Amino acid sequence: MRTHNHLEIKKLCEQSIAPLMNKYNLGEVKNIKMDTEGWVNPCFFVNQSFVFRFNARDPQLPKYQREFFVFNLLKKSDIPVPQIVYLDDSKEHIGFDVLITEMLPGTNIESDWKNLSIDQRIKVSEEAGKNLFKLNQHLFDFFGELSSSGPLPRTKTWPDYLKAKLSFHLNEAMNLKIIDESVEANIWKIFETHFLELSLVTSSNLVHVDYHLGNLLHHNLKVTAVLDFEWAFAGDPLYDFCRWRSHEEDLANSRDAFLKGYKKTEFSTSELKRMDIYQMIRNIELCSVAKLHFSENEAEEYLSITIQQINKLSVS
Repeated sequence: MRTHNHLEIKKLCEQSIAPLMNKYNLGEVKNIKMDTEGWVNPCFFVNQSFVFRFNARDPQLPKYQREFFVFNLLKKSDIPVPQIVYLDDSKEHIGFDVLITEMLPGTNIESDWKNLSIDQRIKVSEEAGKNLFKLNQHLFDFFGELSSSGPLPRTKTWPDYLKAKLSFHLNEAMNLKIIDESVEANIWKIFETHFLELSLVTSSNLVHVDYHLGNLLHHNLKVTAVLDFEWAFAGDPLYDFCRWRSHEEDLANSRDAFLKGYKKTEFSTSELKRMDIYQMIRNIELCSVAKLHFSENEAEEYLSITIQQINKLSVS
């Protein structure tokens, strides 16, 4: 994910923090700590009070505009998100969009997993499910893009948005010569086969897209922060379950408790068919990301997984 000049970029980002603090009347910089865990967006903790994140990898995408929209939407809810949020997309002090938020308490659940007992893992996973359930209850009168800009549209129907999203990611993959026209044709056949199932979705809900325990903070097993709404959109909340559908858990003892917190047991045949399409679109998108930012071996692995899924859906 890191570019060859990521250290230089981080240095430039760090140098812009003081003038940005001054611009938003946040006081003088007393100390800065760089986040060593984040790979994509340079991130800094300032004065143990503020978080500065820079959209350095995908400057063409309105990632922080989406996040700014969602944080303001959720401020009055009981979902734990920052109450102090600034979006600086002026490019006045740095050539990237910058999101500035208050620093919320807690530790990353995924990072803390090894320190938790089985009972604690179950409890915090259930809490995570409860928060996603509340998050997904926010409704919209459109499907798609949350920001006022971006490469994807707002549409009246869910299949129309998905078609635009799939087309966007397919074009990117083809331009990168990841897939050819025969694979593209196969993908569209799969999409059309599932069109009826997709048409069943008539309610547009807030979708996080990247909801997992690595994007949540907790304190005493209570979720204290839901983070990283960069890819959020309005659509089918089932999209948030792609990584939770399998019994092959990323973190042991998390899945069943998570589903319980969400008030869900298993998925119907219709839901599984929709999730197949969502996972296919996610895989195609990740193939391009891997090609551009990951190692050659990782890119090949993502492509192999994607082709296997496409072939499986072709015969099902």
